Amino acid sequence: MAIKVNPGLIEEIKKYGAFDISACFNCGNCTAVCPLSKEKMSFPRKIIRHGQLGMATSVQSSLEPWLCYYCGECSDTCPRQAEPGEYMMSLRRYLIAKYDFTGISKLFYTNKYAEFIAIFIVQLIVLAGWYLLFGLVPNIGVNTTAATLLPPYIIHWYFDVPMAAILTIFIIAFAFNMYYKTMLCDKSVKVPLKLYFTNLWRTAFESASQWRFSDCAGSKTFYSKLLKGDYNYWIMHFILMTSYVSLFVGIVFFLDWFQNVEKYRLLHVVLYDYYANIGLIAGTGYFAFLRIKKNFSRSKFSHVSDWMFVILLFLTAITGISLHFARVDNYSLQAFFYIYLIHMLVAIPMLVVEVPFSKWSHLVYRPMALYFDNLKKSARKLK
Repeated sequence: MAIKVNPGLIEEIKKYGAFDISACFNCGNCTAVCPLSKEKMSFPRKIIRHGQLGMATSVQSSLEPWLCYYCGECSDTCPRQAEPGEYMMSLRRYLIAKYDFTGISKLFYTNKYAEFIAIFIVQLIVLAGWYLLFGLVPNIGVNTTAATLLPPYIIHWYFDVPMAAILTIFIIAFAFNMYYKTMLCDKSVKVPLKLYFTNLWRTAFESASQWRFSDCAGSKTFYSKLLKGDYNYWIMHFILMTSYVSLFVGIVFFLDWFQNVEKYRLLHVVLYDYYANIGLIAGTGYFAFLRIKKNFSRSKFSHVSDWMFVILLFLTAITGISLHFARVDNYSLQAFFYIYLIHMLVAIPMLVVEVPFSKWSHLVYRPMALYFDNLKKSARKLK
């Protein structure tokens, strides 16, 4: 069967990052040093070669870019400075744009102003809705409390539910497109139905623990990684990811309880007011510091979307903590009103724009890629 090639594929992918993979002469050094490269998996050499040859279908159906955590060893040891690690990062952006059939992700990644404009538009919509429901000046009476000033059920039905519906529709649609491109279009292996169930636990563990990420820490043994501090990146990534997920689940699915501090108070304070918010601040601060210093290959190149999600997450955490202190202080209801508004103007655009169309779609695509990769490996073992 004839294979169609796209001679301009590399130039198209270059729009999504900073690399020069055309300089690669296929020496295989990147595969030799990659901690994730296995005997039967020439990682990332294969996907680099497919990009060079213009094999767009093969690239779009590949799971390899999602299995890479960008440790940077391949770029550090590349004799031609082709930046294979950044190439893999660029491929992830490229694939996000391909899963998104609306073209919005492509616009965000290829136009440095588009994401700013989209966030501003969403902020205007949120501000208009807030004005219609609550006005811009808080109506505080003698018996006014935080719950009566901004009733949780109004926030839930007029802000939370529409946002969750939008996210669900886009995420499911894009996730199915990924499934179609990487699984249904792959005729090389047939996955029995039972494997879809037996591989769930393994994928759940890998996604929750980010254990494959720890293999990319740099040193070769657990103790050398621990002594050298190479686990810092993995630990901070884990803290940032779990902090974000806990807040996302609480806000989108359990808003009534999320806003009710008195119900399960200890769990609420420990999980949200301390772990999640402090985790977001520490995590975003850590990764922002790395991107400013540029001491490592994985933080040498920063796309607009990389900075966007760090800044929005940091502001979400800061306003979230400020909201907590304003809420527990009955004399700060006016501050509570305005801090809540600022929080909404940060959190909702971050969720609506970042989750389905930009950086944080990784939270969906990477676990799915791990799942699909496990499915294919299990299916091949049955042959």
